[in-house]
Amino acid sequence: MGADGFHGNRQLAPLLFEPFASAPDGGFWASVAKYKLNEGKLDDAAVDVVARYGACARAGVSGVVACDSSALDDAKNGGKLGGDGRGSAGREWICRGQLRCLNTREALTTFDREGFVRGIADSIAADIESGAVESDPGRLNAFGLVAYTCLKTWRFTYWFAFPTLVVGEEKIQSTKIEALESDVAGKATVKSCEEWLASGGASAWLLSEDGREAYPLSEFKARSSAGCQMTLAFADACCSMTHPGAALRNLAVMVSMRWNLSEIDVVCVRLRKGHVDAEACLKFTMTVPRFDKSSMKVVGWERNERGKTGPRLVDLGQSMDPTQLASQAVDLNLKLMRWRLLPELNREKLADTKCLLIGAGTLGCAVARTLMGWGVTAITFIDSGNVSYSNPVRQSLFEFKDCLEGGAPKAMAAAAKLAEIFPGMKSRGVIMSIPMPGHNIAEHMKSSTFQDVDELERLIDEHDVVYILTDTRESRWLPTVICASKNKLCINTALGFNTYLVMRHGCGVDSVDGSVRLGCYFCNDVMAPANSTKDRTLDQQCTVTRPGLAPIASALAAELMVALLHSEKGAQTAPPTREPTKDAEAEAEPSPLGVAPHQIRGSVAGFTQTLFDAPCFPRCTACSTTVVSRYRADRDGFLLSVFEDPKTLEDATGLTELLGRIDLDDAEWFDDDDDDDASGDDF
Repeated sequence: MGADGFHGNRQLAPLLFEPFASAPDGGFWASVAKYKLNEGKLDDAAVDVVARYGACARAGVSGVVACDSSALDDAKNGGKLGGDGRGSAGREWICRGQLRCLNTREALTTFDREGFVRGIADSIAADIESGAVESDPGRLNAFGLVAYTCLKTWRFTYWFAFPTLVVGEEKIQSTKIEALESDVAGKATVKSCEEWLASGGASAWLLSEDGREAYPLSEFKARSSAGCQMTLAFADACCSMTHPGAALRNLAVMVSMRWNLSEIDVVCVRLRKGHVDAEACLKFTMTVPRFDKSSMKVVGWERNERGKTGPRLVDLGQSMDPTQLASQAVDLNLKLMRWRLLPELNREKLADTKCLLIGAGTLGCAVARTLMGWGVTAITFIDSGNVSYSNPVRQSLFEFKDCLEGGAPKAMAAAAKLAEIFPGMKSRGVIMSIPMPGHNIAEHMKSSTFQDVDELERLIDEHDVVYILTDTRESRWLPTVICASKNKLCINTALGFNTYLVMRHGCGVDSVDGSVRLGCYFCNDVMAPANSTKDRTLDQQCTVTRPGLAPIASALAAELMVALLHSEKGAQTAPPTREPTKDAEAEAEPSPLGVAPHQIRGSVAGFTQTLFDAPCFPRCTACSTTVVSRYRADRDGFLLSVFEDPKTLEDATGLTELLGRIDLDDAEWFDDDDDDDASGDDF
C-alpha cells in the first residue's frame, strides 16, 4: 500500500451502505411464542436474543441476519453459537439483540422506538469507548426487535432495528471502490484473511501493510505506535460490487472514536464456494467525520416489504400443522389463566389426569366437554347403548348421522367426536353393560358378565378419576364398590326433573388416614339398590329432566375434580362447614380454586344450590367395610348373590335387622318411588 492508500486518485464520494436484512424463521417465532406463554406472559421487558450472520457467499445474493429456534437459548448461553461463539469454520458470527414482546397490536404504534434504539446505541458507544469492541467486534452489530405475538392465530407483527450512529449531515466518504486484484499483494491479502477465518477469528480484523499478516483489532494502537500502517478488514454480508454492507458503519464510528483516525484503508471480505475470493472482495480508502458521542444521532429501523419504515407481518397459521395449532390454542386459555388470575394452576397435572366416564349420555357428553376445556386429554367412555333420534339435541357429542342405521354405539361415537373436536385427545370408547343388583344373570351369560367385571376393574385401575353418570340407581352400585375397594376418586352426578346432585365419594376403605370418611351415593339409603325399571311405564323408566340441568351439573362435577386436584390433600380434602356461625370458605381446607364440597344439591325450580356433607354410613350397601371385604374375599360368588337378590346386601350390612325394628307404616321417607336422584340421560 502506498502513501496515498489503496488509490493515488484522492477524489472522494459519499459511501453508501446496504442495510442489514433480518431473516427470522418459523422456528424462531415458535420459540418466541413458547417464551411468551411460559415465561414472559404479561411482562414486556426486554430479553436477550442472538442472531447469526456471515460474509456474503454468493454473487447477487447478500447475506442476512438470521434468527432461528435457538436464538433465545443461545442468548441464555452467553451469546455463543454451539458453545464457541462461531459457526462452521469461523465463517459465521453472532449479533446480540434485545427482544420486546408487546401485549397488544396497538402497543406497536405507541412504542417508544426512539428510546429503544437509543438505549442500544448508547451501549454500542460505551463498548467503543471502553475498547470492548476491539476484542468482540460483534458488539457493534447489536440489534433490537419489537414484536406482537397473536397466540390464537400464529400471526407475528415485528420490527427489527439495527442501530447505527451518525453525526449530523456529515457523511462517511471513500475513494473509488474496486475489486481486490489477484496480484501478489491481493493474493497475500486473500491468504491471510482465509487463515484468519479458518482459525475462528472475529468478524473484523487488521491487516498489515503488505497484507501478509492478520491481527485482532485490539493490537491497533500498539502497532500504529510502532509506525505500522494498518488496513481494516471485515466480513461483509453485502454482495454489491459498488458499496459495502451496514457492518462497516459502526466500524467507522469505532475508527473515529476509539482510534482517532479520519481515514483508513478497508477490505470488504466476501466468500465464494466457502473461501475468500479476491474478485468478490472490495477495497477502498474510507474517510470518516469526527464522531462525538454527545452529538450523535441514531438510525436503523428496518423497512418493510413496501420499502416503508414500518413493521412486518408473518402469518404462520396457514403453514403450521393444524394439530399443532389446535394443541397450542387449547393450552392458550389455561396459560392465560396462570398469567394473572390463577398462577397456581397446575396445567401439567390436569393434562396427565386420566378420566373414566361411565355413561356417555347427556351427562357424559357434557362432563367430557368441560374436562376438555380444563386441558384433560385422556378420557374413556363406557356405555352399552346406541345413539337414538332423541339424543343429539341434548347430548352434545352426537349428530343426526349418528342415529342412522340403528344408531352408532354411544361410547365409540362420543370418543370419536372428542378426537374430531381436538385431535390431541386420547379418547376411546368401551361398549359394556354394567352388571346390576336385582338384574338376574342367565347361566349362559355368567362368563361374559364376569369378563365385563374384569374389564371394569381394569379400566378403573388405569384411570385417576371415575365419573358415574348412568341412568339408574343400581347401575351405579358396582362402580361405587370397585372405587371403594381400589381407593379411587369417584364423582357421582344425577338428575331429577328440577333437581341435580353432584357428589364425591370418600376415600376408599384403605385410605382414611384417621379422619372421618365421607359417604358415597348409597350412604343415605337404608334399602339396597334393585331393578328400578321393572314394572314401570316409559316416563318412569327414563328420567324426564329439564334440559338445562345436565350442563349445570356436569360443569360442577368437572369443577369439583379440578378443585380437588389442586388441593394439598386431594381426595381427602375436608369439605366446607355448614355451621351457620362460621364462614364456609374460611373453614375449608385451602385450595387455589376455592372449596371442594362433598355434595352439591341444586334445584332450578327455585334456582337454589346447597352444599351438604355426611360421613360414611357404617351399614352402607356399597362403600362400607363389610361390603368391600365381601367383594374382595369372594368377588364372583358375592356378586352373583347380589345380582339375584339385592336383599343380600341388606342382610350382610345389618340393614335387615335395623329395618325390622322400625314401624314401616310411619316411615314414608323410605319410599323409593319419589326418587329424583336417578339420572335418566339415555332416553
